[in-house]
Amino acid sequence: MSLIKRNIDIIIILLIGFILRFTISFTHSYSNDELSAINRLQYDNFSDLIEYGVKTGDMHPAGVQVFMKAWSYVGGVNEMGMRFPFVICGVISILLVFLIGNKWINRQTGVIAAILLSLLYFPIMNAEFARPYSPGLMFSLLSAWFYLKILFEEKTNYKDAIFLGLSVAAAMYTHHFAFLFVGWLCVSGLIFIKLKKLKYLLIAGVLAIVLYLPHIPITQYQLDVGGLQWLGPPDDNWLLQFVFYAFNESWWLIGLLIGLIALTFVLKEKEQAENVKSLILFVVWFFGIYTVGHIYSWVGTPVLKFPVMLFAFPFLLLIIGWWLSKFRYQGILSALLMVTTAFSTIQEKDLYGHMHYELFKEVADDILKWEDQYGAENIYTVYNLNNPNYMNFYANQKDRTIQFDWDVIEFGDAANIREDLLKIKNDKTYCIVGYSGRLTLPQVFETCKEFYPNIIAAKKYNNSAVFLLSNIGSKSIEQKSADLAVFYPTEENEGWRFNKEFVSVDSLYELRRHGREAFTYELNESNPYGPDYEFELSRIKNPENKYIKVEVVARMLEEAQLTASVSANNDKGLPIIHLSEPFWLGRDLERMILTSQNHKGYFVFKIPDFLEKTDVLKISLWNRKPSIPVYIQSITIQVFDNIWN
Repeated sequence: MSLIKRNIDIIIILLIGFILRFTISFTHSYSNDELSAINRLQYDNFSDLIEYGVKTGDMHPAGVQVFMKAWSYVGGVNEMGMRFPFVICGVISILLVFLIGNKWINRQTGVIAAILLSLLYFPIMNAEFARPYSPGLMFSLLSAWFYLKILFEEKTNYKDAIFLGLSVAAAMYTHHFAFLFVGWLCVSGLIFIKLKKLKYLLIAGVLAIVLYLPHIPITQYQLDVGGLQWLGPPDDNWLLQFVFYAFNESWWLIGLLIGLIALTFVLKEKEQAENVKSLILFVVWFFGIYTVGHIYSWVGTPVLKFPVMLFAFPFLLLIIGWWLSKFRYQGILSALLMVTTAFSTIQEKDLYGHMHYELFKEVADDILKWEDQYGAENIYTVYNLNNPNYMNFYANQKDRTIQFDWDVIEFGDAANIREDLLKIKNDKTYCIVGYSGRLTLPQVFETCKEFYPNIIAAKKYNNSAVFLLSNIGSKSIEQKSADLAVFYPTEENEGWRFNKEFVSVDSLYELRRHGREAFTYELNESNPYGPDYEFELSRIKNPENKYIKVEVVARMLEEAQLTASVSANNDKGLPIIHLSEPFWLGRDLERMILTSQNHKGYFVFKIPDFLEKTDVLKISLWNRKPSIPVYIQSITIQVFDNIWN
């Protein structure tokens, strides 16, 4: 039988894996991380590339960035050309997982693992990325391949040791977690090493270390500046969350696999010879590196995120493949796995949909269209993204450049944006506001709406959105809102808590409402907090899709300080703890109130998704400088449909 006929199944699997990876590589636009890497290709000499493109500009080893710089001269910087080598790394990984399963367990184990690696959404998408994950997976599997050869083959040669050293070094240069994984792989495998083979591991280890020596200053710098400090430590059930994610977040696909595993007990083929030691290693490599990463994330720097587990993921697939290889009807099993997994990935996960990376290209097209329609000179642009070059990568392809009045917006910048808008006033008729890949508070949206209240157009994508606002004409898009509570001193204010001793007639302004004198509520040294409004979250329908705006009208001197805040407690009156601290959000209002013609300031916050419907929210005011009184004239609390984020 010819080689092709004997291996027609794995050839088909590889072909399907390539087609899925290659076709989406030019279907989806670049992600935030990819455009970061593309932007760092601008350095023309090697020393600048290392210093600014890797050491201080990134948190990954230099290998992929250096490769991308070299490859850009061959494949260019468009999606299909730049991503092609990463697609190939993904396909080679499918072949490697088959070879490992075939050689060290049995052929069907390799076939099943290859089917899952070829067709699951998680490895496909990370093979599309022009980022370290696909090559990191390939080098991790190459390291495992040569390591297993040294451990278990009767005859070992120096070539295997050299290739192991090269593979380990390549993984170390690709991704820090791949470095950690191949290190764990080599250390944990020592439980099965024969004394006479130690020299081969020593050769491989020395070679890998020598090759990595030039990179040590870069690694040391990246570790010193904190690495992935933006990551939080993993939850206790993080591994279960990852497994659910890796299997397409599909209960029916997971249920099918569990059903097939259970059915194997009934329709079991006769036992086959298998290498139990390699199975033990597969278990140790997958669950062990997770344990190492979990512990290190708590005692050191958080390192666990779903993409980094890609390096160990094939060994979980090999464990599943080993058990399913016992199933009596292997042809039916393989066909069923291929059809159902492919359907889940293409249909259920919408593999070819445009929702995956709509961060920059689609938004750039929207902005350019609006600039053509309304005139760029008439538009004020407030857009939160990590770097304007990411958006302009696509604008430049049309020989255009988008000018941003605001970008890289931090949490405290809403007040600064408002001061800029006060300066330009009616100079600009339109405002574009949005975000791509960065957490952007609805305070920014409401700040722009203060000056541009009419929503003309809105586009929401995956972790990005862009809105066109105007200060003339009428709204094209309505944003539903409703009053939750209103406070006026001395009137009936259900749900409010305040000390009536500090209510007085507002004699300075002699304001009148409904034919009566207006009153104020004084916050001073004897009464620095309040009024307080408490309500159960169940009062708001679908709170996860809402945000709240607290609007305060107050009279105050320039030196005064006023903060609006929200906190929460449960039905037992205990504060809600989030990220090891009692939940509390606040915003200083004095800059808004003092620069507003109607003495108005506002605090906007999204309702946190970690709150339960039975939790009680408390909205309050705080005079931060109680020696200077603040006089509250009214408080309005509104709930808005969150069309923002």
